[in-house]
Amino acid sequence: MIHRILTTFVLTACTSAGALAAQPATFVLRSGERVSGELTYKGGTSYTLSGRDYPSDDIALIEFVPGEPSAAELGQIPQVDNNPSEHERHVFVTRDGQVIFGKIYHISPDGSTITFDRREGGRQDVAASQLARVYVNPAGARSVYARILNTGAPNAVATSGVMSPGAISVPANQPWTDTGTTVKKGDRVYFTSNGQITVGPGFVATADGSATAGARVGLPVPAMPAGGLIARVDTGAPFPIGSNTQPIVMPANGRLYLGVNDDQFGDNSGFFAVTVRK
Repeated sequence: MIHRILTTFVLTACTSAGALAAQPATFVLRSGERVSGELTYKGGTSYTLSGRDYPSDDIALIEFVPGEPSAAELGQIPQVDNNPSEHERHVFVTRDGQVIFGKIYHISPDGSTITFDRREGGRQDVAASQLARVYVNPAGARSVYARILNTGAPNAVATSGVMSPGAISVPANQPWTDTGTTVKKGDRVYFTSNGQITVGPGFVATADGSATAGARVGLPVPAMPAGGLIARVDTGAPFPIGSNTQPIVMPANGRLYLGVNDDQFGDNSGFFAVTVRK
């Protein structure tokens, strides 16, 4: 009797462990239908949800976090399915908003890990628990969420600043803009900015930077998100301006320059309109 009870307990525990191991997910199909369950993978071109196979061609995206994508996010994904640029075929969005292009290589049998080939090269594993969404067929997803793209389009493109009298145009496609103003160390300078720009492939940024592109090593001001409004005096160290309207103390004597917090400018567009006063 004791042996039978122990055997039953072990089998129950194993079954429970297997259930816990499955990855909860929702398939958003091209038709707009949403199907929720436990993601598993048996190989091939179909993905399995709670035991039912769905051809990958029928799936617009796999959702790991409830909620609809933003217009800004949708504006970044490709407008074609089966992208000829193979390593831009799928799009992975992390829970902190990072957008990564690549191609799904493999999904672990329990759905907990996705292996993909990055656009930039190399193969990477990412835990499903770190992902918000995976766009399997980006064009299909854009069709499903067309109403968000249509109503949110103004937030997904650059809206250049309004040039009030005395404002300076700070283009997003060049590193620095001469303000024509000379400052002294300790001067308290006020900045007022408006407009938004795009940095890289569709990342929208205000003067505070792009919440989607985020901060990264290599930017002039690494702690500030990409695309934010920054300044420097002569060739000194860059410092953040953002949307701050409080006076900023100048760190040195010299010419004041304004710029965009980025390290690649060829694919940027738009400009900030900035007023500077002492």
